Amino acid sequence: MKQRPQDNSGLFQKSHNCLNCDEKLSGKYCSNCGQKSDTHRITFKNFIEHDILHGTFHFEKGMLFTAKEALIRPGTAALAYISGKRKRYYNVFLLILITIGLMLFFNHFYHEMLVSQGEEMIEDSVGLNETSKTINEIFSQESKIIILLFVPFAALSSFTIFRRKKLNLSEHSIISGMILLGILLISIAGNSIFYFNLIIKFSGSIGYFLSLSITTAIFLYIIFGYYNTFGADYSIPGFAYRIILFFGLIFLEIIILFYILYGFVTNWEFEKITISPFG
Repeated sequence: MKQRPQDNSGLFQKSHNCLNCDEKLSGKYCSNCGQKSDTHRITFKNFIEHDILHGTFHFEKGMLFTAKEALIRPGTAALAYISGKRKRYYNVFLLILITIGLMLFFNHFYHEMLVSQGEEMIEDSVGLNETSKTINEIFSQESKIIILLFVPFAALSSFTIFRRKKLNLSEHSIISGMILLGILLISIAGNSIFYFNLIIKFSGSIGYFLSLSITTAIFLYIIFGYYNTFGADYSIPGFAYRIILFFGLIFLEIIILFYILYGFVTNWEFEKITISPFG
């Protein structure tokens, strides 16, 4: 353990106790509060590098590792986390929120760039009745919550269908969270291609093809994610019909949720609406 030298401020004295909680130190970190035992005086160099740059652009290596695992082996990573191997992983749900924020920022920035180039933005509210406007506004303003609904929907569906590992609902939520993270990363990577549209204008058919390709990639990734998780427990035909049931259950859950939302907004009169989710 390093000894803290006397400094001119008089604040850092030689001590065998943690400067944060006064617990006796026995290693590089305090066993009580987790603070480093070699806490140093704040210098100009340390202030710029750590407190400003690191504090503003804080990016832990666990983020990159978790993102990589979510893309290439989401099921294996989720099962490793569930089994207790958690030191290397960043909190997947916090990383999901960060990723959603990045996705919404990039989408907003893309639309702003289109406007700056003189592209006319079509107002989604034109020609819509009040109910349609209200539901579209809910989709737009609560987009983070709507995206996060994948976790409970997918967890409930996989908990119902994939039973051989005997995982509980919360553990299935970890799996669906890891897969949702992969979905968001694929969406960001795919939608970044549209930035080339700012330089070389895409035709309608190219834009449609790119959108369809991203959707297909996400769909195939979900299948891969659950096969990576549960494939060893079932035969290929057994997994195939279960994944079909999985998508069917999610679709049913979405229909039920939308029916409740639709009825609530229309006061259970169910008038005709037009939906444009997420603007």
